[in-house]
Amino acid sequence: MARETPVVWMPGGVRTEIHLTSEDTSGAFCLLVDYPPVGWSLPAHRHLTEAETIHIVEGDFVMELDGERSRLSAGESIHVPRGVIHSGANVGEHPGRRVVLFSPAGMERFFQEAGVPAADSDIDLGAALASAVSHGWEFISDT
Repeated sequence: MARETPVVWMPGGVRTEIHLTSEDTSGAFCLLVDYPPVGWSLPAHRHLTEAETIHIVEGDFVMELDGERSRLSAGESIHVPRGVIHSGANVGEHPGRRVVLFSPAGMERFFQEAGVPAADSDIDLGAALASAVSHGWEFISDT
């Protein structure tokens, strides 16, 4: 049965659509579409229980996996195995659009918990970070 796709706004001004959840896929994966703005970046981190696959629909991104840097543009994909340190950034001149799949499912709960309903809503960054950590994100310090 079709349902309305929930949309949340994440830190950094990233519009995120939650297309498929644990309930939709019997826990196999969750599927998101996000729109990182120009200049957006996510620091080095790893997911302790999920693998992540990212497909670039629009824009230009740099991804770093385990110290290896790749530039990705429309039509290209990258897979991040569970536990692998990675980071990413929109390095293009325009907002991007990505399809993001986490497997197994469950990561959508972080986006539901940490996201806000409108672009102009205030995001509690401390609460978003705590939510990320509680959902298995481990941020990697530069020191």
